[in-house]
Amino acid sequence: MPDSTTDKPKASGVLRGTIPELSKSPVHLLSAIVALAADKLWDVMLLDMARTLPPAEKERFFLCAGLLLLLLTSLSATLTQRWVDADPLGTALAKGLAMGMLAGLPYSFGSTELGLIFIGWSGINELQKLEK
Repeated sequence: MPDSTTDKPKASGVLRGTIPELSKSPVHLLSAIVALAADKLWDVMLLDMARTLPPAEKERFFLCAGLLLLLLTSLSATLTQRWVDADPLGTALAKGLAMGMLAGLPYSFGSTELGLIFIGWSGINELQKLEK
């Protein structure tokens, strides 16, 4: 629909004709990258380290590694959401805890896919900022 003041068509919901406008990503790009990196530790290193352990030690190893990743990822994502993305403290804590729980699971399942979705979403948001 042409704008009455400039007689140019309005771009509604599309940047450069191909990238749809998205709302702000719920998780900052840095939080998503931290969760993705922590989750990849299960694929790359931690499961291989646990293979040589006896069953009783394996349980303790998984518990300690999972709790450590939960705490570190939660703290990192909470601080990023609070100070970089300017979320309120309660919202930042909730997002940080959710990302930490996914990263602390002893298998690569949730935060890899979710992390990639949030990284892509945040990347599109950054492209939208450049257009404005």
